[in-house]
Amino acid sequence: MNKIRTIDELREAIRDLEHQNYVNEQHMRRRVADFADRLKPMNIIKNLFGQFIGGTDIRTNALRMLAGFATSFIVKRFFKKGIAK
Repeated sequence: MNKIRTIDELREAIRDLEHQNYVNEQHMRRRVADFADRLKPMNIIKNLFGQFIGGTDIRTNALRMLAGFATSFIVKRFFKKGIAK
């Protein structure tokens, strides 16, 4: 920003800053509204369900989930046997 030398330049700079402030406020309002919309219970459920089912490949997601369950089961059984001895 250049040095302001006249009243007209000052007024123009104030208008520019007020416009920039207005644009920033509108942007923040949209972001808050979008965030509030995402926090609605139905949208949370839809997003979780969509992430579980909708990835790039349903088989890949199912296999990953199955591998996670199997790993968890094996680790639990291993540690239970190790603690029981």
